[in-house]
Amino acid sequence: MPVRKVIIDKANRLYQMPPAISDFVVPGHRLLAGKRSGVLDLASFFWPVVPDPDFRPEGDQLLAASSTGMAALKEELAGWLTRVHSARIVPDRELYIGGGITSLAYQLTLAYVDTGDVAFVPGVGIPLYRSCVTACNGEPIPYPISAKTEWIPRFDRLNTGLGRVARLLFLNSPHNPTGAELSSKDLAELAWLAGRQNILIVNDAAYAAISSRAPASLLDTAGGKKVGVELGSFCYQFGLPPLPFGYAVGSREAISGMEKAARLVRRFVPAYAVELAIDAIRGYPSPGLTAIRDRISRASAEASQLMDLLRLEPAGRPTVPFEWAQTERRTPSTSIAKTLARRFGVLVTPGLSFGENGEGFFRFSLLASPGAFAEAARRIRKSRLIRKREDEP
Repeated sequence: MPVRKVIIDKANRLYQMPPAISDFVVPGHRLLAGKRSGVLDLASFFWPVVPDPDFRPEGDQLLAASSTGMAALKEELAGWLTRVHSARIVPDRELYIGGGITSLAYQLTLAYVDTGDVAFVPGVGIPLYRSCVTACNGEPIPYPISAKTEWIPRFDRLNTGLGRVARLLFLNSPHNPTGAELSSKDLAELAWLAGRQNILIVNDAAYAAISSRAPASLLDTAGGKKVGVELGSFCYQFGLPPLPFGYAVGSREAISGMEKAARLVRRFVPAYAVELAIDAIRGYPSPGLTAIRDRISRASAEASQLMDLLRLEPAGRPTVPFEWAQTERRTPSTSIAKTLARRFGVLVTPGLSFGENGEGFFRFSLLASPGAFAEAARRIRKSRLIRKREDEP
């Protein structure tokens, strides 16, 4: 008798993974099914830089970058980092070039987290860090981030028994979604604590270039390069088209571990991406990055008007491509998100998708077009005008 179905249980770690941010937005799409065309997506993150139409890679440019090309990129990047952060970077020992931020974070976790190991993750933030730790059978332990501290994290748990056994601490500065960033003093104190407890700091600095003012960095901090590593994206940092192409810089031990972990998850960096990156570093800030900053600024102005209509209070900082807003009286954000989707065809991200302390808040993506925010406000105003007229005697 032929076998009709094979039942294979999924690994337990898959059930322990936190929900993806999109899981909180997709229900909004379902609510709109068959009810409204022209959905306004103010929730999703997308990088709008498009490739130069005159640049068409072919032949060897489509192959993996050569060791010579990668070495040239490391030299160029190390020189730029040295100028920006006044910290000498040794290209072949303190720089790793590979895939996007997700890939880099996973490789670091794979290199330093064994089964049962503790790793600290932000209490409010994107689920990436918790997912990486869970995928490596580690124990993700959140450290507190809340509106009470203006979204600046507290690291008291490093002084507890958990701190003595922890392997990694994931940091996100500037912080997605709130835009909060640690000062040089904060980073110096964290570096001192991490050095005393033998914890590797991993700072996801993906959005460090969104603001024209450079944020504080581990590379600027005394001892920061010894106890930490920063992750960056060539796309977001230098205004390149959306490629899974990033870098890690800092601790030599961390970089060595990533190189070994890369043997399991092979990186593929095409030669043309290396050429684009070198040109973008030399021309920093590129026209693409300048255009992105302008787009975010215009979208932020339109988002402010929309938030006024929805009676939302700005609660974040302009250092990331998002607007973080608070509801009235901590109204459940998921309920309002469903209402916006059902009645107006507007998709937003509920704050609950970033952690329990995110309840009562929303994240708007400022990489949506300014016109999308203006249209969302128009729909809401129109609805209110119609309701007012119906209520009149």
